[in-house]
Amino acid sequence: MTEQQQTSPVKGMGAPNLQSEENIFQTAMEYYRTFVRPYIWLYPVALVLFVAGAFLFLRTAVPRYRATAEVLVNSTEVRTLDVQGLQDPSQGGQASEFINTQIRVLNSDEILSRAYERLGEDSDLVSLPKIDRIPGLSILSVTVESENPELAARFANTVVDVYTEFTNTRKVTITKAGSSVLREQLKQVQANRDKAMADLLAFKQQHGIFDFNESYRTLVSQKSALSDRLFDAKMAADEIGATITEVAKDRERAIIMLPYLLPDGGGENVTRFEEMLLTHEMKKPELLTQYNESHIAIKVHNVVSDMIRKTMHQQLEVMLKGMKLRQERQLKRAEEYQKQIDAIETKLVELDKLGGDYRMHEAACTKLDETITMITNRLNELEIADATTLGNLSVRCVSVAKKPTAPFFPQPLKIIGGAAVGGLAFALLISVLLVLMNNKVTSAADVVRVLGAETPVFGSVPHFDKPEKELLKSNGEEPIDETFRDIRTSLNLSMFTRESRILAVSSAIAGEGKTFTIINLARSFARDHRRVLLMDLDLRCPRLHRALRDFFPNGVPDKGLSNVLVGDAKLEDVIIHLDALDLDVLLAGPLPPNPNELLGSQAFTQLLDEAKQRYDMTFIDTPPIMPVSDTLLIASHSVALLLVTRFCRLPKPVLVHLANRLAQLQLRVSGIIPNMADVPKSRYGSYGYGYGYGYGYGGHYGYGGRYGYRSHRAAAEDGNDKA
Repeated sequence: MTEQQQTSPVKGMGAPNLQSEENIFQTAMEYYRTFVRPYIWLYPVALVLFVAGAFLFLRTAVPRYRATAEVLVNSTEVRTLDVQGLQDPSQGGQASEFINTQIRVLNSDEILSRAYERLGEDSDLVSLPKIDRIPGLSILSVTVESENPELAARFANTVVDVYTEFTNTRKVTITKAGSSVLREQLKQVQANRDKAMADLLAFKQQHGIFDFNESYRTLVSQKSALSDRLFDAKMAADEIGATITEVAKDRERAIIMLPYLLPDGGGENVTRFEEMLLTHEMKKPELLTQYNESHIAIKVHNVVSDMIRKTMHQQLEVMLKGMKLRQERQLKRAEEYQKQIDAIETKLVELDKLGGDYRMHEAACTKLDETITMITNRLNELEIADATTLGNLSVRCVSVAKKPTAPFFPQPLKIIGGAAVGGLAFALLISVLLVLMNNKVTSAADVVRVLGAETPVFGSVPHFDKPEKELLKSNGEEPIDETFRDIRTSLNLSMFTRESRILAVSSAIAGEGKTFTIINLARSFARDHRRVLLMDLDLRCPRLHRALRDFFPNGVPDKGLSNVLVGDAKLEDVIIHLDALDLDVLLAGPLPPNPNELLGSQAFTQLLDEAKQRYDMTFIDTPPIMPVSDTLLIASHSVALLLVTRFCRLPKPVLVHLANRLAQLQLRVSGIIPNMADVPKSRYGSYGYGYGYGYGYGGHYGYGGRYGYRSHRAAAEDGNDKA
């Protein structure tokens, strides 16, 4: 079955994952077939060589031993040593700096020179100690390497002892002198502090500042209050100005709206005059019912109305003047507020300028106070350490170096494992380079790329471990039968097999397995109940008779196809029926001196026509295309041409030359059948049915004396038949 027939669609949610895993597996297998399997022999060879080198190295390498001692460096206790400084190294992130300082001390020439002196003549046999900090702890490890395990442990302990003695000696010396030094520093710092306090008080008195922050907050609060008052005064002035503007626009209407325009409810007098005028005017209609316009009563009434109006307008003018005065007072008040705000801002600016100096004086006093406190604490610590001798515990050995029982170098497992990995990696690198440098055809895509994208691939023939004779005796259900059944199905579904009943099978060069392929292909069509003729048209170096030797019946005629072409025999007289394969075979017969003339003759055309009439399918085994032109003559008779290509044997330049030659003759390959599609390159030519032809552009095909009419039996015994 083909790969498409074997793969069934997977339904359900797990289908994408299965498909992805299958693609990954196929990709991995493709890399394996490309880079590993062709050179599978290289991997065990490289592995053996590298592992052997590792064993040789282990036999010759001098073992080295490693011993480690650990020393505790307590920064909380040791900080009392640094009495001459004013910073505490145990505070904050300075603890790591202190540890790094101790590492430098351990690596100093003073410590190492003393340790080497104690070691004596054996100092040349040990390495320089490696000092490391154990992460997260205040413990330093001192590691020494040597070919002598006892010497490595002794030197590591010696370095720790020298460092401990050096530290304790230094502590004792500093403890005696530390108190007096700190007391002198304390006196000096106290004097500086008194001077700084005096400068700060003088600064406050000079600028009238007793509490800088409180003064600043008071001025800011006053400025805020004045800003609110300034805003209110400006708003009141703006409201009065807007009222004056409205009254000036329409005085008659303003008389009515004036009580509502004034913010304090003013304009009551104008309102009373307006009510008085309205009451007086309401009496006029009654008077007109009794008198006419010229009557003295009406005239008096009109005079009174005019007087009321005049008085009302006069009152309006008085109110406008009052509002203007109020507006001026609000503006003057706002101006005073603005002056006060400007004065406060000037003071704030002055305070900002003085703030830096004030803070500098204040910070100096604070820093000196902290320094006095720290020195006092240091004095107390020194007195306690001197009284209780706790200072001797600040640096102590917590783990003595012991004699190592096993060397750290070489480590057999790591070296052998690394050699094995290195050997496999080296083999992989070489195989990749060989694949990249290989100019042979390694895939069907290489052939299709040269011959044309329209060239079909009718399947591929894998490698079979069994010999050719056993493969030809298969029962029809074995893997080889399944392989050619797939190829037969592809050929039946193609167009050219429907148009042509004659298929010529050839290859570019010799040894690509075309004869084996055509025999199995013909046998597969015969099992499909077809009348099949298998014809050997390799008239220069026939092989069909030797491949089918075990299937021939007794009394095989010496004549063959060449006899038919020269008119020496009829087709039915030379055809051999193979019962085991259920097909007819037409052997090449005696080797002619002029194969090209026979293939280009009318007799050959008649032979093909007769084969078409008598058989359903005719398969022609032809010579390789590149050495001779026989196959091109055969293909010119409207015969479908199949090209068998053996991977990793056919050079790509030869394939390109073949494509150019076919293009010049306007011939095309009807399809290709890749052979040995999954066989490693290292095994080509050494298995099963790999045939050697001995074809060349000279050699056996020179028109010399070795050609003549010879039987295929004699040719089978000739040295040209190479496996």
